Amino acid sequence: MATYRVINPHGDVVETKDIESAQDAHAWFVDQKADNTELGWRMEVQSEGGWSFFDDSEGAKDPRA
Repeated sequence: MATYRVINPHGDVVETKDIESAQDAHAWFVDQKADNTELGWRMEVQSEGGWSFFDDSEGAKDPRA
């Protein structure tokens, strides 16, 4: 199981959730947070080195770039 978080287009974390698989995480992200009505939503997965990019709703900019 991995921990995923959803970040809105303003860079705020709006939800964090433990999910069994990457496929389930992607479905949760698309269905619940990024239904393509607004671009710039991101999803990250927690790893030993911190948070890593997982998916976005297009149009997202990495705030660290």
